[in-house]
Amino acid sequence: MNGENFKMIATTFKGLEKVLARELQELGGQRPRPLVRAVEFYGDKGFMYKANLRLATALRILKPIAHLRNIRSVAALYDKIKAIPWEAYFDVNKTVYFHISGRLDTLPHTHFVSQKAKDALADRFREVTGYRPSVNKDNPDIRIDLHLFRDQISVSLDASGDPLFKRGYRTATGPAPINEVLAAGLLRLARWKGQTHLIDPMCGSGTIPIEGALLAANIPPGIFREKFAFMQWKDFDPALYAQIRNAVMKHVREPLEIIRIIGYDKESYLVEKALKNLASAGVDQFVSCEAKDFFMTRKIPGPVTLLFNPPYDRRLPVDDRDKFYRRLARHLEENYQRSEVWIVSEHGFDRYFNRRPIRKFHLMNGKIPVTFAGYKMD
Repeated sequence: MNGENFKMIATTFKGLEKVLARELQELGGQRPRPLVRAVEFYGDKGFMYKANLRLATALRILKPIAHLRNIRSVAALYDKIKAIPWEAYFDVNKTVYFHISGRLDTLPHTHFVSQKAKDALADRFREVTGYRPSVNKDNPDIRIDLHLFRDQISVSLDASGDPLFKRGYRTATGPAPINEVLAAGLLRLARWKGQTHLIDPMCGSGTIPIEGALLAANIPPGIFREKFAFMQWKDFDPALYAQIRNAVMKHVREPLEIIRIIGYDKESYLVEKALKNLASAGVDQFVSCEAKDFFMTRKIPGPVTLLFNPPYDRRLPVDDRDKFYRRLARHLEENYQRSEVWIVSEHGFDRYFNRRPIRKFHLMNGKIPVTFAGYKMD
């Protein structure tokens, strides 16, 4: 597309690495290799723009620019950070922020590492330009990622800025919204692509139905965003970005008319939020959300996939979790036969069903370890 290929890192949630690697491969990324909560891949500048727009299961796209070794003293940290030609990547008038992950064996205090890195960068700019860039933790123009390991630091520019789960369509949220990237990952783990009806019987503010609609219609999840961090880089090419953006929109399609995407929630105020988000995402014409208690619903005609994230009795209280889950399993057994059911649960759902899952995955929902399992309701 534009220039030579270079290495990039796409970060994601634990358990979604293979899903993200498959997404990258289908998108045209070169040599995708799953890591821990990330996937390494290669592409050119145009592909970096495309990845930010198109990837549904990535949190951030990082562009490594340096790998520093033998960081065994404060002086070594300062000198090696200062030696990076920062002025080649962005202008001094851009605000910056260092994000630190991992730790150094030799300098274990990450706040101290961050402070010294900022000093080194600022001193470099002052020597080259006569000015120092400002730091902005909340809304920086340039986000620099430092990954610390033993006595080494991987230095990357964050091409995304705000994490990619901030799609831009969610204008209203409920008390425990599922992350958009996790929702997109669940759909892909369930291998749902718009070939069956999709029902989220406890939809909250509508994230799973919306992500399902984006997948079925091939709508780029990043298309709602007005800015990415790479737009602040010196080598940003607005014409190339416009070309890539227009190209990805040409692949948008109408979902199958016979397939319905439905969200239910017993709380009408949450359904109102979901409807606002559907409209914001531009998918309200082929997704419906209704104020219904799931225990009062029955299967609709045709092939059905239910995919949902019931309460864990944490942020959303449940009077008696075991009783609630037994009732849930019984309702599915009695009223959703010949369906495929996918459930996120903190303690596993197998014991409530008299059947084995067709597939099972171990994921993280925020800081909570969860199981995501699918069942055939034959």
